[in-house]
Amino acid sequence: MREVPIIFADLISAAIVIFVWIRIYTNPALDPKAIRLFRNIGITLFVTLILDHIWEYFYSFGDITESTRQLLNTISSLEFLCLPVTFFFLLMYHRDRWDLGDSIALAANTALLALDLLNIRIPIYSDTDQDLYMINTPNAKWMYLGTIILLGFILTHDFLMTFDNDFENRVMIFFTILIAALGACGCYYGGDVVAVWECFSIVYLLLYLTLVRVFNKTDQVTGIPNRNAFTLNYFREKRKSATVLVSFDLNHLKHFNDESGHKTGDQYLRAFAQTAQKQLSSYGKLYRVGGDEFCLTSDLRSADDIDRLKEALEKLSRMEKCDSAFGDFPMDFAYGIACRLPGESSEALYERADAIMYMNKRSMESGETRK
Repeated sequence: MREVPIIFADLISAAIVIFVWIRIYTNPALDPKAIRLFRNIGITLFVTLILDHIWEYFYSFGDITESTRQLLNTISSLEFLCLPVTFFFLLMYHRDRWDLGDSIALAANTALLALDLLNIRIPIYSDTDQDLYMINTPNAKWMYLGTIILLGFILTHDFLMTFDNDFENRVMIFFTILIAALGACGCYYGGDVVAVWECFSIVYLLLYLTLVRVFNKTDQVTGIPNRNAFTLNYFREKRKSATVLVSFDLNHLKHFNDESGHKTGDQYLRAFAQTAQKQLSSYGKLYRVGGDEFCLTSDLRSADDIDRLKEALEKLSRMEKCDSAFGDFPMDFAYGIACRLPGESSEALYERADAIMYMNKRSMESGETRK
């Protein structure tokens, strides 16, 4: 009696999915949307691994007939449905920020799903030969290439461009796409479908690790990069140091916390952060570095660009209220701007901008005109 076939590579993939599931339900950093995302992708991958074992069973025990060949081709095509289904979950994760790029990606993903279904009857990208082996059609390379391009677009457009696009995040996304591409190459050049699902599980794990790092570097109150991201990008980043630093300090946080509660205080922080980021995004990156303290780092070098930043800061300081889209709160803060001197360290620049900000704050408290 022949033994039931076991694909140990698929069992390893299943173990990775279980590990991620355990982590998402025990990691307080992830929000409910992220938990649903990884739960749904994990379920999709599990179903695919089950189908892969079903395929192996019929391959091992089935007779070499036309009906068996058609059955194996159907199962293979259903396995590959996991890719457009996963892409759909990734696109829906940012449905609150939908734009033209997302619409184009959704249309391409719908086409990919339709081609997978058509492949059950018409060999679009793969078929099963008379010996029950999966073979690629001449169009397979375009199918695989288009799938990798679509994955790369979704990850860069919906994750790198939405969250803090720092060096660490770019490296993680690069290797995620690279491993997916290696799986596609294994399937195209060697007919190794199992390699696709191995790579898919590794991509699943890498995407989880990337998103966790993103959340660890994102302030959950304001939605902007936090102190962790600031320390990593400003104090430890040696490739490109900020030339201009702006230090901010809000004037009313204690009032809102004491009079209306910390929930209102958090709303005030978010309203300021989102308003300031909207007005200053073209000049640099804004971070929340403390309770009511923020910093803007900038690479501006020309005197004209720095003057425009100063004008934007003055315009922001003259606003009586935060942007109405973010809340009805006063736009009252002190700030200090410092340009890096020749040979000046990042620590010294930070301390100098902070000192200028506190000088400004004291002058405001004494009723003097802001400098």
